[in-house]
Amino acid sequence: MKNITTICLAICTFIIAQDTTASVNQEPQLPGWGIYVGGAFGSATSVDDLPDGHSLESRLIAPNIGVSKGMFLGGVPLIVGAGYHPRGYTYEFDNPFTGSKTEVETQVNMLDVWASVPYPIGDRAILQAGFLLGTCLGGTQKTDDEEEDIDDIEGELDYGIMLGGGFAITEQIGVNVGYYIGLAEFDEMVKFNGMIFNLGYYF
Repeated sequence: MKNITTICLAICTFIIAQDTTASVNQEPQLPGWGIYVGGAFGSATSVDDLPDGHSLESRLIAPNIGVSKGMFLGGVPLIVGAGYHPRGYTYEFDNPFTGSKTEVETQVNMLDVWASVPYPIGDRAILQAGFLLGTCLGGTQKTDDEEEDIDDIEGELDYGIMLGGGFAITEQIGVNVGYYIGLAEFDEMVKFNGMIFNLGYYF
């Protein structure tokens, strides 16, 4: 119930370091169609307590790729979009057989839709908050030089909120940074989170 309430409050208000930037002009306006590319320092929190010596650490994941569009809904400014935004983390544990630390890199490939509300704080900068919903396309796990596919997670859903900001370099180019807070217990194991960044181009 708590998650549902949070979603209802946030659904009209960040993702994925959305592709929204404030106009470089004084006149308030929303961007038209845009494309963006970037990455994330992805991580996760475990649903259950981990054994001693085990931890989930962040890792760099790329690329994030997608499209966006500015619009008004009932007078409320929105930036909506869709894209490929992988999640991931590194699982570290002390290997009793080797006596050293073992790292397992997990990447979960997601296709997301999102919406955010921008709030201008200057001619070029904005704050933003919004909501993300995605479905899993599959994933991989890599230990040392061995990589294997994760097939049983296809179709799993992930959803959450994001808080962030953007800065317009020019009227057509902007950068965005945000933090994603996952609300879903993905595969009943983890909740995703992480810092997201991207570079957007608007037509």
